[in-house]
Amino acid sequence: MDIQQNIPLAPYTTVKIGGPADFFIHTKNSKEFIEAIKYGQEKKLPITILGNGSNILISDSGVRGLVIKNNSTEIEILPDNKVKVASGVQLSQLINFTLDNNLLGLEEFAYIPSTIGGAIIGDIHGDNKSLFSQFIDSVEKIDNFIVSAVPKLNPGDSTQAKEKVKNIIQKKSSIQPMNSLGSIFKNLPNQDPSGMIIDQKLNLKDFSIGDAQISPTHANFIINNGSASASDYLKLIRLIQSQAKEKLNLDLELEIKLLGQF
Repeated sequence: MDIQQNIPLAPYTTVKIGGPADFFIHTKNSKEFIEAIKYGQEKKLPITILGNGSNILISDSGVRGLVIKNNSTEIEILPDNKVKVASGVQLSQLINFTLDNNLLGLEEFAYIPSTIGGAIIGDIHGDNKSLFSQFIDSVEKIDNFIVSAVPKLNPGDSTQAKEKVKNIIQKKSSIQPMNSLGSIFKNLPNQDPSGMIIDQKLNLKDFSIGDAQISPTHANFIINNGSASASDYLKLIRLIQSQAKEKLNLDLELEIKLLGQF
């Protein structure tokens, strides 16, 4: 294994923000991924798994211990219309693979920048608001680390499913910027969507702190216009939360995770 030290994590995130990892291993398959986990355990290092680098804001001071960038790519067709997929596989890659093999079910998760492992850990919701956990048959783990999964799929003609994926991508790509972490806040029960609250009730769309900006196209996304720091990004998050509480008595809960010391 190539074990590197003090590697900046910003290039491995969708928002291009984040300080260094003490130790860093980039794994290309499940065998390397398992070896890296065992190495971290033997050295008694805190282990952080980095998939697509979306949905996490990494602090400017970085992450202590070992960070494993998981790029495992294996997808194996099993009997009974099932597939086994490594945790580092991109969700978009799995959707395309299954549809090319006339296996349906995951279409509503199109355009979500996540690995399979990240989708399971975050239990992401799709275009129809279904949770990813509803589509998982079984998960293979080492301790708490996900190695692979077998999703629930249905055999059928993928023509209409491919059209659905195309429509979702077209709809989301026009409003959801990829130089972001995805949705910042969860939607509150019995309230307008968080993006609508930030835009229409708080009038904060476009507002910036440094190079961190509330997206002009969707107010529940914060983009990096070039050199935003994690500190800028978090200040903007806290500003939104404080105004939502002060003006509307609403507690906006983060959908993203904070990683490292803030």
